[in-house]
Amino acid sequence: MRLAVILLAAGKSKRFKTKKNDIKKQFVVIQNKSLIEYSLDTFSKIPYVKQIIVVVAKNDVEKVRHLLRKYNIEIIIGGKQRYNSVCNGVKVIDKNIDYVLIHDAARPLVNKDLVFRCLQKIKYYDCVIPAVPVTDTIKIVNKNHEVVQTVDRKKFFLVQTPQVFKKNVIDKIYSEKIINKWTKKLQYDITDDAQLAELEGFTVKIVPGEKKNIKITTQQDLQLMKFYLTHK
Repeated sequence: MRLAVILLAAGKSKRFKTKKNDIKKQFVVIQNKSLIEYSLDTFSKIPYVKQIIVVVAKNDVEKVRHLLRKYNIEIIIGGKQRYNSVCNGVKVIDKNIDYVLIHDAARPLVNKDLVFRCLQKIKYYDCVIPAVPVTDTIKIVNKNHEVVQTVDRKKFFLVQTPQVFKKNVIDKIYSEKIINKWTKKLQYDITDDAQLAELEGFTVKIVPGEKKNIKITTQQDLQLMKFYLTHK
């Protein structure tokens, strides 16, 4: 199994920044290590990983090159939207790669067990994604935030990364033609990589995600990460 990793770190961190702190979340240092390094440490220890592509904003390239100089990675400039950034990463994947893993640098607590859980299933499916079941009641509302319907929460899951794809699947769904087709049809931005596979008729398998695999979006999330790190 030859695996390529695309680590997405090109976000602007608009919801994370405050008046007192304008640093992007992927560069915040916790316990002497930046958030982006947490993911890289995990992926660098997986023997199947043969290529790591880090996608960053243009004005962060030199900063990232210096910060991550100890890692064997390729640094690629991201695009306007998430799917544009992934597309840029897909273009430089080595030809001998079998599977592609896409992960958000904003999920620094990813671990090898979760990665292997996905890899165990990818041989049998087009795409494998981790997810956790919804435990709260879900209601559909209208534009006035009035409740229209209460739905069965057993059918709903919160999706995480990493998401793993067969190489031929990622090549198909991350073409400009496919992206343009679905963004026009849906009339909203695609924020999940597996959604493109789903829309194109590929089989997407869910495996159990992890509560600790949180996405750092706000300062409060950072406090939760610190808690998890100190209460292993």
